[in-house]
Amino acid sequence: MLLSRVLRVPFAAATVLVALLFSAPALAQAHIRGTLTAAKDGTIDVQTAKGETVSIKLASDAGLFLVTKADMSAIQTGKFVGITSFEENGKRVAREVHVFDETLRGLAEGHYPWDLEAKPNMMTNANISKVEEVGTDRVLLLNYKGGEQKITIPTSATVVAFDKAPADQLAVGRKVFIVMKKDAPEAAAVVIGAEGVKPPM
Repeated sequence: MLLSRVLRVPFAAATVLVALLFSAPALAQAHIRGTLTAAKDGTIDVQTAKGETVSIKLASDAGLFLVTKADMSAIQTGKFVGITSFEENGKRVAREVHVFDETLRGLAEGHYPWDLEAKPNMMTNANISKVEEVGTDRVLLLNYKGGEQKITIPTSATVVAFDKAPADQLAVGRKVFIVMKKDAPEAAAVVIGAEGVKPPM
């Protein structure tokens, strides 16, 4: 079943929502991860990892985004990416890499705490200025406004492409990642996994 009400989000509004999704202030908001079980009339039901089902109203300006499978070949110099990483043996090691569509370049640049797991981890949204191959791994030099990071991308890291999505991608059975608004019990943005992908966020 598909979302019956088509969401018409102007490009400027979608841009703001992507910035919301990948910015440090988003940590003050609730993130919901789970599987879509129903979608109708601007409301979605999501079964969380704990097995509970929650009903979530989509804000009138909610943004929809899609992640699809990618691989190491998508990680290239000049690409704008979002990387969640952990500190391991004195270096940052990626758990996941989102390769942004070019229309999303530059949004929420920076290096800030994230909540992928209980232990400390960081989100880095930045431009890839250099790619080095170290064995089967990649080591990226990332530049963003105000700083830079060097992050190792092991072959075990999940790599996805990240783009805006039409409403018909909000289909039952897909894995989703939801950012709730801070000032209302509504979803500000929904990231949808396609082709069996679980949004790695």
